[in-house]
Parts: sequence; C-alpha cells; structure tokens
Amino acid sequence: MDGCDRRLERERARIGAEYRLVLKNSVEFEKKIRNRWREKNREKNRRISELERQVADLKRRLREEG
Repeated sequence: MDGCDRRLERERARIGAEYRLVLKNSVEFEKKIRNRWREKNREKNRRISELERQVADLKRRLREEG
C-alpha cells in the first residue's frame, strides 16, 4: 500500500499545482479586464471633459458675438 499512497500523494500534489496555476491565470485575466475597463473609462472621461470644454468655449464665443 506504500507505493499506492505515494502515487496518491503525487497525484494530489500535481492536481494542487494545476489548480493553483489555473487560479493564478484566472486572477491575472480578471485584472487585465478590470485594467482595460478602467483605461477605457478614463479615455471616455477625458473625451467628455474635452467636449464640455469645447461647448463652454462655443457658448462663450456666441455670447461675445451676440
């Protein structure tokens, strides 16, 4: 039974290592998704700010002309 116990322990260790690798990859994937979403959100906010600035500038110019 000693050989069987060793094989069982090796299999447990192999499965545990594979599980940790899958978990690590999953966490890294989730981080990439969150970081990409954050960057896109920052880009969107920058664009909104720029458009708001342009609208304010146009309103100011219209007041000055009218």
